Amino acid sequence: MMRSVWTIPAIFIFLFPLLTQVGCSSDTEKATASAMNHTEQGWHAYRSGDYTQALLSFERALNIDPEFADAHNGVGWSHLSLSLTLPLVQEAFQNAVRYDASNADAWVGLANVLYLRYKDSSDFNAAIRAIDNALQADAQYLYRHDYQSNAELFALKAACYFYLGQNQLAKQEVDKALKIDAENRAVIVLQNMLKE
Repeated sequence: MMRSVWTIPAIFIFLFPLLTQVGCSSDTEKATASAMNHTEQGWHAYRSGDYTQALLSFERALNIDPEFADAHNGVGWSHLSLSLTLPLVQEAFQNAVRYDASNADAWVGLANVLYLRYKDSSDFNAAIRAIDNALQADAQYLYRHDYQSNAELFALKAACYFYLGQNQLAKQEVDKALKIDAENRAVIVLQNMLKE
């Protein structure tokens, strides 16, 4: 008789954690879906030029899921487009690549920040590495925002090499860019600077 009295509580103790995990997984799925929804709204606002609304949507997504890489990426691009402080922009892109190293768009954003920040030559070297990471990362993330082709990425690398005084490497990147887009103004300007 004693055995049956303890059997029911023992079963309940064993099943309770399983039942709570089932409830939690649907909550997690809902949170992820909500974070994705806010992120999609953010990119829609970004594409329409409403960077403030985009930033708010991305921050809402991060309030739900602080590790959602593409929301961090969106915060970075929104801050960059609003010309807000570079340390905030850099932190957002670094968080994006920390949570998803395959996010090529975030690597491009980080490269832009490092190029713009230019505290010393290490920023140009880090920007070059970020561009290389972007080119090796998931191509589905490329060309989402403020750049249209690899020509622009090669142009940014060429500019970094130029300011590092490595003109031969800069010329190689200019040549790569010109093969893709012979009329890219930034590349043509760099080409002319390298001839001087």
